[in-house]
This record gives sequence, C-alpha cells and structure tokens, in this order.
Amino acid sequence: MIVREIAATPSEWSDSVRFDLYERVFSRLYLDAAVEVWLICWDIGQDTLLHDHGGSVGAFSVARGSLLEDHGAVHRTGLSTRRHTAGDAVGFGAGYLHNLVNVGTEPMVSVHAYSPPLRAMNFYCWLPTGMHHLREIPCDMPEPDVTALEAAAVVLREAVS
Repeated sequence: MIVREIAATPSEWSDSVRFDLYERVFSRLYLDAAVEVWLICWDIGQDTLLHDHGGSVGAFSVARGSLLEDHGAVHRTGLSTRRHTAGDAVGFGAGYLHNLVNVGTEPMVSVHAYSPPLRAMNFYCWLPTGMHHLREIPCDMPEPDVTALEAAAVVLREAVS
C-alpha cells in the first residue's frame, strides 16, 4: 500500500511536518490525474468530523503517533471505533465514512491517498434516529472551508430541534 510505504520513509516528508494548535497542517506530496497523496499533521485533539470522500476511494497510514477512528458506511447504521498506531494502514471504498482524531498526548503525522483526487467531502452526523447527511462541500484538499462546516453545524442544530 503506497501510504504505508511513504509513511515509513520520513525522508520524503519530514521537511513538511509542522503543527498548529488551531488547525491541521497538510501538504500535498503527489498529484496526477488518478491519485493524490497528502501528509497531514495533527496537533493534540484535532479531528476531521464525520465525513466521506465524495466518491473517491482511498487509504491512510499513521506515520507517527496514533489516531482514533470512528468508521462505518453511508448506508448502514452505527459506527465502530478503533485505534491506529504508527505503521498501521487502512484502505477504504467510496461508501466509507469516518472521523479521525488525535487523542494522544503528542502531535502525530499521517499519510492519505485518494483516487480520483478529492473534489468534495460529505459531512454526516450520527444520531439515535440514524445517519444524517449534513452537507456536501466542494474541496480539493483534505480540509474543507471552515465557513462551509459552520453552515453544516447550523443544519445539524435545525435537524435535532
């Protein structure tokens, strides 16, 4: 798996590692018409929110530290939780959704690949009534526009009211 190979080769990405307490830092390591590869740096407590990858398939690998993942599928009920540590890799299909969070006591680094390259992400909320699609947000990077996510939070508040 390409993400595992890249994660195991810090000489390819260590110059791009940077942490910011207020937002995840990411850097594109590779892009062509079929695939893109990203390095993502996570400070303590940073997460992605529950999302899919807008029809792209993909994989990620933990290069340093650990991530907690809530994961499931768009058309199934419920989520499962698992922890990934350095060296672990996960591949996923187009219907896969997840939330990743750095619950460790140190910043961490991961490598992610998407095919085709990201064009959108869909955000969800799991409630006792089931999985709720909040919003599709166009994006060409693994961190969509924050103002679009804030608008999705408004939709969620209205859905549970």
